[in-house]
Amino acid sequence: MGYVLYADIWFLTNFTMDSIALFAAGKVMGEPIRLGRICISSLVGTLASMFLFFQLTDETLYQLCVHFLVNPLMVWLCWRSRGKKAFLAQWSVTYLSYILLGGLLEWGMEHGAGLGQLFLCLLGAALFLAVPFRMLKYLKREKETIYDLLLVTREGNLSVKGFYDTGNLLVDPLGGRPVHIIRKQILWEQIEKEGLPVRLVPFHSLGQESGLLKAVTLEGMYILREGHPLYLKKPVFGMAEETLFQDGRCDVILNGKSMEN
Repeated sequence: MGYVLYADIWFLTNFTMDSIALFAAGKVMGEPIRLGRICISSLVGTLASMFLFFQLTDETLYQLCVHFLVNPLMVWLCWRSRGKKAFLAQWSVTYLSYILLGGLLEWGMEHGAGLGQLFLCLLGAALFLAVPFRMLKYLKREKETIYDLLLVTREGNLSVKGFYDTGNLLVDPLGGRPVHIIRKQILWEQIEKEGLPVRLVPFHSLGQESGLLKAVTLEGMYILREGHPLYLKKPVFGMAEETLFQDGRCDVILNGKSMEN
């Protein structure tokens, strides 16, 4: 049984679905929405899918290439995630969005919907996906939130990302200040420039039963919360290895008592 393929309609439909799927996934995951990146990623994904369709005669091989090569490439181009966990989460949510959109598209075609109606259905599906997940993220924002941080040192300021972790309740026994965890590489240059004294802080929550963590005290830190920044004077930072920050979302794990000041 033969069929007629309209390349322009196929291109427009796939490009629209890819764009809306990435937009919906970005809203669900709380990723920054950059329309330029979404359009470029969708364009690359659509062109690659069309190229493979005309080059491959095996339908199974074509589907495998699209799902496990083209789609992951499209997701990576859109967000350029540094961590494996973050990338897999983005890919999974985008894939689920695409499945829902594909189901709506098939339903619309069976019921004779026009291109305008199909577009509205796809856009409605994107909002349907995004709104409830964003509401859930809003309700638990005090438990898991990423903040922009400004670390104040005598030699200048450092801009980093901080993850507010209510499970991090580490306290410096010298003064009783809360201890924030930071990538060791970020502060090492400042330690050498300023001659910051390094001391040891006992811990029980960094992947082993107990141990000692190298820590330093900085001049200050701004937590750039929405609405107004929070300034912490003389914050204590414990320096951890890169393996603790594998997902790439942040450079600092803020102490659970940070917001109490």
